[in-house]
Amino acid sequence: MRRVLAVALIATLTTMMIGIDRTSWASQDRDQDKRTKQRAEVMKALGEMDRGSTATIERQDGRKMDVVIEEITPDSVTVMHQEKDHVVTETIPISDIAKIKKASVKKMSKTSKVLIGTAVAFGILVTAALASCAAATSYSERPGTAGAAE
Repeated sequence: MRRVLAVALIATLTTMMIGIDRTSWASQDRDQDKRTKQRAEVMKALGEMDRGSTATIERQDGRKMDVVIEEITPDSVTVMHQEKDHVVTETIPISDIAKIKKASVKKMSKTSKVLIGTAVAFGILVTAALASCAAATSYSERPGTAGAAE
């Protein structure tokens, strides 16, 4: 009976000292340092990329995807990627990205090349539309052109 009481007393004292869920062992500083280091690595890699760059993103949950970068902000990255049969635009927070690596053009899949072509064509169409609107607006605002047709 003494042995059982001694074991119960030691277990109780150990539990009180350490805690049941080991909160005294958890280090918040190490997690913060790890997040800071991860963010710095991702920001460094993003610094070498610009709009239209192709990259491979590995998320914190382990999923990998090939993407075309649309926009880079201090807290997130907006990307286009293939999902089943259609192209999806998604904004991914920097904290959700474990690794990001610029894709090599020689090693890119056919899908990635199609995404790049789509992004370039979309950019050209938007630029042409804006240029034609600007030209039409500037022509009608010129002095003397309003009454020329009358």
